[in-house]
Amino acid sequence: MRLYNQGNLAARIEQKPKQRMIQKKRVTIRYGISSGEKLLYFFAIIALVGVSTLIVARYAQISDYNYQILETKSEMKKMTEENGELRAKIDELSKPERIRSIAEQMGLSKLDNTVRVFKGGTASN
Repeated sequence: MRLYNQGNLAARIEQKPKQRMIQKKRVTIRYGISSGEKLLYFFAIIALVGVSTLIVARYAQISDYNYQILETKSEMKKMTEENGELRAKIDELSKPERIRSIAEQMGLSKLDNTVRVFKGGTASN
């Protein structure tokens, strides 16, 4: 009702109660992983792959060195055997009887025991 319809009588103005605005906070539940966690997982995986690559590369390098060591040992064994064969051949070729026979075939002869053989710094006939 309007106030002027009531005449000159004092009228109490009824005020409408103010409505409070209650703001409800919206809570959104996001399912999944946040972008920060995604970045953290990404860098952790990159670091894990990098470390494992380094480890595998080191093992490959160690394996290569082991193959080289085995090859060098086999070469050393072959050289040692070859040196032994050459020493035996030297001993066979440097026998005094063989040298005398070759000298006689070439027409050389021994005069008055002037031939001396030096072994280890001492002279002997």
